[in-house]
Amino acid sequence: MSAVLTLDLPWVEESSRAMEGLVVRRGRLPRVEYDDGIALEVRVVDPGAFGSADELVGEARSAAGPGRVVLVAGVVPLSWRAALREAGVSFVDVSGVAEIDWPRVRVSARRFGRPVQRQRASLPLQKGHAAVTQELLVQATCGSRPSIGEIAMSAGVSVPTASKAVSQLEAHGLAVKHRDGHRVSVEVVDPVGVAQRLADRTGWPGEETLRGYLWGRTVFDVASRLSAVASRADVAIAVTGRVGAAYLGVLGTASPKDVRAWVDAGDRGLENVAEMLGLEPASDDAGNVVVSNDKWGVGVKGRIDAPFDDLHAWVAHPLRIWCDLPDEQRGSDYAAQMWTVVINGR
Repeated sequence: MSAVLTLDLPWVEESSRAMEGLVVRRGRLPRVEYDDGIALEVRVVDPGAFGSADELVGEARSAAGPGRVVLVAGVVPLSWRAALREAGVSFVDVSGVAEIDWPRVRVSARRFGRPVQRQRASLPLQKGHAAVTQELLVQATCGSRPSIGEIAMSAGVSVPTASKAVSQLEAHGLAVKHRDGHRVSVEVVDPVGVAQRLADRTGWPGEETLRGYLWGRTVFDVASRLSAVASRADVAIAVTGRVGAAYLGVLGTASPKDVRAWVDAGDRGLENVAEMLGLEPASDDAGNVVVSNDKWGVGVKGRIDAPFDDLHAWVAHPLRIWCDLPDEQRGSDYAAQMWTVVINGR
């Protein structure tokens, strides 16, 4: 079953192919039409007209009715999105994040549309710039406006490298620098846009990976055993993907087939590190662990010792897990849940 959504929003691109069963068209009469001929009116609500998420949810619920669905479209504050999801209110943000749950239509996407004001070349990210971007975003989601010097120190790069990375973000309209005397602080004005660019350039699996086998009762047990071995071997490791998400509370109905982990191999080489971790060589079908060399230092940055029932594992930062989810089964669904962990903390 597929459907055609007609919208009159300049920042939502028209698509010619179905995205999770939905095709987008441009038109003055907002509506969603199914392939069996049934059509529903779409009431578009601007979140900018409301002072709180509760007010917006109330309006959306009152506007819905027989033959009509509601779509919140515009600048949707990050702090409101969890409330909209819990209330079952569909929304599309100008950044491209979309959560649509209508009869016979369910979409969870990061790039539903592209803001027209940002028609620039893709943001370049080198090793140091990626570390700066990730660290800046981590601090921004905690409500901080760090200085460039503070970002450089926490990211482990030089001040000039941090300054150049921030200037690139500013040139793309994603961040703004504020000067107060000698202190220059940085504000992230589009966290989703920054996160998307970080994910595009540094998401799983990286350039160098290796598959192996480690015994365990479940993939969660394997993650715990892998982390324990890594600690004894003095190998920095961080479980990511759906297993990492489960350790942080985002648990699906079906278990992942393998454990994905970033490792800081350094000069030892990934094969030597895999041997230190006790991984047995295995084919793609037989393996249950995939490790990727964290050459850019973004995978293990900010990792935590997280619990899952009676297990413990070294787990990547929620933001890093969010970046690494897209290619997993139903990754966009888990990423939508993980984003609430990113902005609200554990």
